[in-house]
Amino acid sequence: MIDAGLPLADAVKSLSEQTGNALVKETLQEIGKDLENGFRFSEAIRKHPKVFNHVFVSVVASGEASGKLDVSLSLLADEQERDYGFRSRVMGALLYPGFIVVAMFVVGIIMVTRIVPALESVYKESNIDLPWTTKTVVAVTNSIIGYWYLYVIGIVVIVALMVRYYSSEEGRRSINSVMLRIPVVGDLLMDLEMARMTRILGIMLQTGVPIIQSLDSVSLVMDSIIYREALQMTARNVERGAPISQSMAKFEVFPNAVTEMIAAGEKTGKLDEVLDKLANFYEAQTSQATKNLASLVEPVVFVVVGLGVAFMVFSIIVPIYNLASAIK
Repeated sequence: MIDAGLPLADAVKSLSEQTGNALVKETLQEIGKDLENGFRFSEAIRKHPKVFNHVFVSVVASGEASGKLDVSLSLLADEQERDYGFRSRVMGALLYPGFIVVAMFVVGIIMVTRIVPALESVYKESNIDLPWTTKTVVAVTNSIIGYWYLYVIGIVVIVALMVRYYSSEEGRRSINSVMLRIPVVGDLLMDLEMARMTRILGIMLQTGVPIIQSLDSVSLVMDSIIYREALQMTARNVERGAPISQSMAKFEVFPNAVTEMIAAGEKTGKLDEVLDKLANFYEAQTSQATKNLASLVEPVVFVVVGLGVAFMVFSIIVPIYNLASAIK
């Protein structure tokens, strides 16, 4: 809209009328009013951190200062589109294994609450000796049916404690540290964070945002608190005059390939181009790692499902077979 010559306030008003999201609609309406009252666009969007993060505000402010707001917004739009497509591909690759696990859980609930209780009365009337697997299934079933409220309370308490622990900085740090050390999963998380960091940092430098401000802003949009703290400490080292590559090299969470490429970018003065290439590489790497993880998870899920089905079938079929033999 800005490229077409439409005033910024009118463009924002038009977007507020088109969006179906209530929060975004209200936010855009307030921004439109601020623009009409003489606020700069960056000042207007800074009031709404739930919708516009530090990166967005910094890039917009840089675009305003350089007179290239349309270019800055175009880069941000491209990044949002890439990030959405990227996350969709990652979630899509993990959707099928997740669906199998949920289906297995639902079938298990149906078996425990419907089928096993119906067969239990038959087993009692037959007075046959039940195998330990059947006794276990019957005991678990009676426990769930008779004391379901205790299970619900237990699950709620465990979830609440986990959420509370993860809400603390120490909890997030411990969980992130453990996840980064898990084979395959840790590599995938590292690739995800590197793809985001290099892409956003490259865009911010390309639009003229100062390097220290860029590092601080990027740190705030990282999912992992480990990377967030590493980037913030990197920014403080750069603030004292150290090169970015040397500052990052002090933290093992940054791969050698990243620090070496950034060092090359600093020497040649083409750091934004180097970061763009690194972002493309890690996005491709993450897509492949996601496919590999899905390929690894699927057979594991099938094995677990197969063992669960075999256990349930053995627990139910064997007593029925023994009952048929006794009748003969």
